[in-house]
Amino acid sequence: MLDKVEALVLKANNTAEVIKPFSGEVRVVSHHDCDGICSGAIIAKALLRDGKRFRLSFVRQLTADVVEKLSREGNRLTIFADMGSGQLDAIQSRLMKSGEVVVVLDHHQPQGEVLKDRLHQINTYAMGMDGNVSGSGIAYLLARAMSPDNKDLSELGVVGAIGDSQTDSIGPDWGLFGLNKEILKDAVSTGRISVERGLRIWGKTTRPIHKALEFSMDPYIPGVSGSESGAVHFLQELGIPLKNGNEWRTLSDLSDEEARRLSSGIIKERMKGSHENPDWIFGDVYTLAGKGDYSDANEFATILNAAGKQDMGYLGVELCLNSQSAFGEVQDMLDSYRREIGRALDAVCRNGDGRIEKRTTPFANYIIAGSAISEHVISNVTSILSRSDAMPELPVFSFVDAENSMTKISARLPDSMSGSINLKDVVAEAAKSAGGEGGGHGSAAGASIPRGAEQMFINSIETILTNLGKGENTDGRGSEAESQTRRFAKIASGACDGGSEAGKGREAEGRGERAEAGSEAGAEGRVKVSKAVERQGLVRYISA
Repeated sequence: MLDKVEALVLKANNTAEVIKPFSGEVRVVSHHDCDGICSGAIIAKALLRDGKRFRLSFVRQLTADVVEKLSREGNRLTIFADMGSGQLDAIQSRLMKSGEVVVVLDHHQPQGEVLKDRLHQINTYAMGMDGNVSGSGIAYLLARAMSPDNKDLSELGVVGAIGDSQTDSIGPDWGLFGLNKEILKDAVSTGRISVERGLRIWGKTTRPIHKALEFSMDPYIPGVSGSESGAVHFLQELGIPLKNGNEWRTLSDLSDEEARRLSSGIIKERMKGSHENPDWIFGDVYTLAGKGDYSDANEFATILNAAGKQDMGYLGVELCLNSQSAFGEVQDMLDSYRREIGRALDAVCRNGDGRIEKRTTPFANYIIAGSAISEHVISNVTSILSRSDAMPELPVFSFVDAENSMTKISARLPDSMSGSINLKDVVAEAAKSAGGEGGGHGSAAGASIPRGAEQMFINSIETILTNLGKGENTDGRGSEAESQTRRFAKIASGACDGGSEAGKGREAEGRGERAEAGSEAGAEGRVKVSKAVERQGLVRYISA
């Protein structure tokens, strides 16, 4: 019997044979986050190399409205990247009425069954593989099956995985594992990525050293993390200059001796703070070829997320495909993005001058922001708050106004609760009870519900979490769910007794959090964009 990876590759090969003979225009729809932008860029490049015309779009969610709109376009071949498995029923009933072919490239848990042989789904969940591969990784497998020349696109499979927070640790080792590691090998072999062991601190090439240390929350440095003055004093004690002349130095500017001194200093500070495993501060550092100042893969993933959240998916694709003119736009885009996140966090701290309501129950934190915070940054804001000491160490649910009289919900678990519950299942169930749709991952999820149904959603969340807090498992998902239920019950008991210690902050930006904003993208300067702007994020891009 073929093992799971071989079966996945065979599925990709079979799907490639469906796409290659197609002579019409291919419709490509992808998720609007780092992983989705990388997925879209991979498919766009593979289609361009195969001489095919295509239209590429990014959407925040594949809702019933988006599927309905696509059904009116008359597409004969549609490819969904980093999405689609949660909407199999709608896709088959709306898009596949008379010979249409659909390809779904996804790594999220499928909902519904594949009933039509013209629907080709490549999904790790469906093949018994959970984790350690991203949507862009699946897209890469398909591109590689279409042509060996696409092996160089493996770098985008790696960036997408990093942007999807799939770097992890096994003991002191920190990096990519499983199928992601196999894709990384392809990227290294083509010279697109180099890997070295180094400090796991974000901002290696773009931040002044003291700012990189100030914002480092994983690894946490006592007296330094969260304190600019503490970071400056720490570096001065180590004898590491902050500037070269009038220019701020970055971590990439350090000599080997300075880097060793800094590493030793960080370990000593963590030992003083009685941190468990104080020397677990190193990991694989991935450097991208041809990306200039943005060669650090973690930073590049953050840039793609920022582009998506500001309706600049086209810029993300151009960056992925090394359009040099696009790199000149990055700094202004990042500055605008950070300002918007900063304003949103400030609004939460000030309760939006009365426009933001914050609630905390024994089981969760709720931020009801309405129009006070943009839907494009709420996922980042929620991630930052879930890793800060601004509120109790409990799940965070944020609510903001979205288009079409809907409310967008972003949900995050604090790191200490990872694995205690499956947030995707909790949010999906609560959203359904409130007349909406939800999904995501175990520790990060989102939903869209009708405006005005917020309290109904909150009531459902409280009921679900209360039952989990009692140790009840009513969904029949078996031993894994039972284990999660027991862990959440233990955590919830500590929270109710006041025993939950607020977690240390971590800047979500460096983790490349999943974005949920809607926009469009073109490819490598060979794609024309119409001037019409459609509210659902389906502006057309047609290859020249």
